[in-house]
Amino acid sequence: MPLKLRLPSDLVGKNSFGGELAPQERYLYKPFLGSSHHWALSFIRDFSPTAHVLDVGPGSGAIGTALKERGIGEIYAVEVDERAREHVAPIYKRVEATLGGFAGEKFDRILLLDVLEHMDNPAAFLKALREFLSPGAELLVSVPNVAHWSVRLLLLFGYFPYYNRGILDCTHLQFFTRGRIKKILGDAGFTTVSEAASIPPVEFVLPRPLWDNPVYAFLNKLHHGLAQILPGFWGYQLLTRVHAGVAACRLNKIGSMHAEP
Repeated sequence: MPLKLRLPSDLVGKNSFGGELAPQERYLYKPFLGSSHHWALSFIRDFSPTAHVLDVGPGSGAIGTALKERGIGEIYAVEVDERAREHVAPIYKRVEATLGGFAGEKFDRILLLDVLEHMDNPAAFLKALREFLSPGAELLVSVPNVAHWSVRLLLLFGYFPYYNRGILDCTHLQFFTRGRIKKILGDAGFTTVSEAASIPPVEFVLPRPLWDNPVYAFLNKLHHGLAQILPGFWGYQLLTRVHAGVAACRLNKIGSMHAEP
């Protein structure tokens, strides 16, 4: 099943040469405390070195690099953009343009970091993903939170602008709240193990002296703590770790039975 991603040429950001930004240029590595990448890396440290990992929409390939540094060799990726595939090819063992390129293969861990919002039908994609799961497989999922206070404030004044990055990224086809992502994952047969929320990576826009200091570090931890208490309001991204438990296995079995002639 193809992973659909729309990048209209009149909306996506431009690089310094006037061309469209490739995914590895648009979606930067965010190692900062409170970011989705920092959250994902906290779990990657516990991955088994023998785990088979699929990274859907790897962007810059930074997470793949972290996996390799952890000693995990069986890392694969799905990337629809040809330029991004070429960029991350040296990092992953194999990169395919669609999920169907891995037909018949099973994975222990699947990363869906900032990709579901780019899909025409994320619910169908998640259901199709079940056939690629090993018993007890886990998914790490991050999506932007359209109910973040900043979007609520814009709506209060009648604005809903699109940008080149962020929650209202002009390439987003889907918008998520806590309720919607939980329902989509649950309907696909996944059981939530844990939830968290990220905070905006303001380090990208502030001069380094403003964020690389003890005062900012304290305020950042406070901000991150508030996001965990009220993720629907303060959470920039919604972060969910899910388990492919009995429900997913049962759905897989039912799907296989229906597929029989």
